Amino acid sequence: MEVKKRLESTSKPAVYVWFGSIIFTVLFTILIWILGPNLDHFTATLIPINNLNHYYWKLPVRNFWTMAIAWGMYISNQLLIWGAIYWAQKNLTKEKINPTYNLTKYNVAVLSITVFFIFLHLIQTHIWFDGLAQDVPIITSQGSVILMLAIALVLLNPVQGLFLGKKAGKPFTSRVTEFIRHTHMYIISWALIYTFWFHPMATDPQLLTGFFFMFLLFTQMALAYTKVHFDLRWIVVLQSWVAIHALFVAFYNTIFFGNTDMWPMFFSGFAFMFVFTYMYALNVKRNVKLLVTAAYILLVAFIYIPAPYGFGRDPSFLFRLEFLWIPIILYGLAALIALTVFLWLKLKKDEKDVENLENTAS
Repeated sequence: MEVKKRLESTSKPAVYVWFGSIIFTVLFTILIWILGPNLDHFTATLIPINNLNHYYWKLPVRNFWTMAIAWGMYISNQLLIWGAIYWAQKNLTKEKINPTYNLTKYNVAVLSITVFFIFLHLIQTHIWFDGLAQDVPIITSQGSVILMLAIALVLLNPVQGLFLGKKAGKPFTSRVTEFIRHTHMYIISWALIYTFWFHPMATDPQLLTGFFFMFLLFTQMALAYTKVHFDLRWIVVLQSWVAIHALFVAFYNTIFFGNTDMWPMFFSGFAFMFVFTYMYALNVKRNVKLLVTAAYILLVAFIYIPAPYGFGRDPSFLFRLEFLWIPIILYGLAALIALTVFLWLKLKKDEKDVENLENTAS
């Protein structure tokens, strides 16, 4: 019996799956890149970007059956994951309170579903190419990611605080946090799977870094109800990784498509989120936090200092507070989500109190 308990305490299947998922993420991203030349007959027909709302990676002409297949695959993927989440919430009440390193039926199911649809999406891209982007605007995909990041701010308020490690008060109450904890898997899984099927699996570096990030997020989704899912170091990596992807996209669009140089906004904005919010989930010393904060301020200053002493970005962008645009959006949306849930829960409570009074009176 003691040997069995010792084995259970040292064996960590969830950690092994996490490590295997990281390897899978790297290898599958490489596979997408290797197979890229097979898509040349599609990419040769793509229309050059002519405005900010134009999505480059879609075919010039919509095909009904191509899109019916794409939507069918997306909906199937979405419903299967939602079904797994529903089952888990009904049956894994013990694991929800006390997560372990063991794998549950939910973990096995979601891992299997996800790997299957990852390969299916690759095949779908090479046969028909188009993702959901043919039918819906790019803002829906970008918005789903922003929504995910804002929900994470509400969800993690008790452990990392909202700003400088300080927990936000009303409307970020414990009841709101518990409601978000119960529902966030449905919303975030939608954001992930919708964005996953929005883009074709082509070899553009912007798409490759995006799919790499997506596979990491799928890993987090698949390991719910395990201790890995709640590891704050891993969560901070996921929260911060979007900055790498966004920075890469901004650089690439500036260099190859001549778009407005937006990388300073993405760098300073997402780095702000790490320095003033995400970092406080980590168990690091105060001096380290001060050092990181000072480094951030110096780097932002360097961006706007005139050349040759700095990068020489137009100071008008600094006066427009571009380094705060992303934080304002994320903090603002998080507050709106918390307020909406707070008011809804209060309304439900008031209705229940009235009903109880009526029952008592009768």
